[in-house]
Amino acid sequence: MSEHDNATDESLVQEAIRRVLAGDIEAFATIIQTYQRLLAADLARRLPTQDVQEVAQDTFVRAFRSLPAYRGDAPVRIWLLRIARHAAMDFWRKRYRRRDRLFTDLDESEQVRVEAVHQKRLAEHQADTAAQEETREWLETALQRLSPDDRAVITLVALEERTMEEAARQLGCGLSAVKVRAFRARRRLKAILEEVRPAKE
Repeated sequence: MSEHDNATDESLVQEAIRRVLAGDIEAFATIIQTYQRLLAADLARRLPTQDVQEVAQDTFVRAFRSLPAYRGDAPVRIWLLRIARHAAMDFWRKRYRRRDRLFTDLDESEQVRVEAVHQKRLAEHQADTAAQEETREWLETALQRLSPDDRAVITLVALEERTMEEAARQLGCGLSAVKVRAFRARRRLKAILEEVRPAKE
């Protein structure tokens, strides 16, 4: 299995980006098809289920508009996840603004009670977001220390939640081989995660 084959998805989307920037707008569909499931899974950890699809669509709209500024400093997958994180934050800001408009119709005692509940939920959300970001950085650090072959199979099977059959097709190997590779890659990743685990304060 060559390095080129391991990077099939990244190569496809990089080519799609080049085509979009050259005027072939329909080529953007390749980026959506490649990463829509990954973005949905990430946003599902940040948003109410009923709002995931809308924010995912917003993420792809933002990505399309931002393509001219994309310099390839990070893989497209990481770049899109960053955009999705900002879209999720904007979702919560808009929701809080709507809440504030209703808030002014309450009497003083009701405002105090609602504000206390709101502050508690906001603190919980911020704590969850900070913890998720720390976990993401921890995982990214560990992934960078894996070999390209291990990183490819972990990305497909664990992060993008592809089936073993899909991973085997992407990697150009048999089902049994990809199962063995996934088992070994997970074992190596687990060891690296232990080495780079953030220190507890």
